[in-house]
Amino acid sequence: MIESDLTVAVDGHLNAVTAPALQALEILWQTVRDLPIGEYQLGAMERLLGSGTTSDMERLLFGGGQVDFPLVLADGAGVIVRVWRGDGLTASQRIAARYVPEQVQAPGRGVPGLWAVRDTQSGEFVSEEGQVVHFAIEDSARGWIGRQVNLAGYRSTRHLAGTE
Repeated sequence: MIESDLTVAVDGHLNAVTAPALQALEILWQTVRDLPIGEYQLGAMERLLGSGTTSDMERLLFGGGQVDFPLVLADGAGVIVRVWRGDGLTASQRIAARYVPEQVQAPGRGVPGLWAVRDTQSGEFVSEEGQVVHFAIEDSARGWIGRQVNLAGYRSTRHLAGTE
């Protein structure tokens, strides 16, 4: 079940609207079903948007957090039906925004010491086996964040391929 809001839009037919997932898909379906598109496209969009569930959309959004559906109108023109998570960020971008490097004070000395990575969701420093992970320089802390971003992208790719 998609817990975050979704933002939906259809180029030239529906400006971006952000709402709870099921409501957003219903708004999008109301717009799409009025477009002059063929039966095949209409049927596919109905299964995706008009089913009353979010499960198919959840699978499509898992990787990058945005999905575009190009549709061909009866006059040959094209429109893009777009769905993205409320914040518009990909999984990798969410991870990058979640962690920040921070220099911690050396105990008892009041001077800057080693670097750590703060998890902005919990407000705590990242730890492994109960110990805060420290880095000698800021670049090393940023490297740890970069590895988490890459890992998020790898997991998304494996999920989409059906190997996770």
